[in-house]
Amino acid sequence: MSKKMMMLALAVVSAAFFALPALASAEELHLDPGNAGEEFSVAGEGGELRAEGEPTITCSGTGGSGSYTSSTTGSMTLDFTGCHTTVFGFTAACKSEGSAVSNTIASKGTYHLITIEPEVPGILVTTDPTVIVCAGISKVTVTGSVIGTITSPKCGQSSQTLGVSFTATGTTQTHVTYTGVKYDLQSRTGSEAEKTAALVGTATNTTAKAQTLTCT
Repeated sequence: MSKKMMMLALAVVSAAFFALPALASAEELHLDPGNAGEEFSVAGEGGELRAEGEPTITCSGTGGSGSYTSSTTGSMTLDFTGCHTTVFGFTAACKSEGSAVSNTIASKGTYHLITIEPEVPGILVTTDPTVIVCAGISKVTVTGSVIGTITSPKCGQSSQTLGVSFTATGTTQTHVTYTGVKYDLQSRTGSEAEKTAALVGTATNTTAKAQTLTCT
């Protein structure tokens, strides 16, 4: 190899070597190892679905499951149980369209682990359109995305469980933006116009092996 070619090769290798730390620092919030295909279960105490000018739908429990497609993304299926709303003083059971159980709302979608702000880990959930029927009369269609915070473990800590919390003030979700883009749930009752909606509740995802929450 000529001296000129050798110098060029060394320059290329050196450039690649010094570029590695920059690439690593750009990695997103993730679970380590967070292997693709690894499964987890979901359990929680239910919560509320709120929409502007509409009765609140309240559920008493949450269950479900999911799996990772990477260390930062995945899919999941959720069952909200004991769901009902109150209209004109009457309590009406609510369920997802097609559900055999009168008060269970089934929903599914994808998630992405995000950093809401420095050292504040979060999760962005995008739901498939879900049609909810209350008392066999009103139909509510929920679409869009919602941002929640990861309450445990803390950054750098390892655990078999991942705690998630969704909070809101009224019908406005606490966190609605990520990388400058607004993410929000939308609710439409019957043929009415879509309205801003919010999800309030907590859940815990449990895996068979402990994982470390790495915040970058």
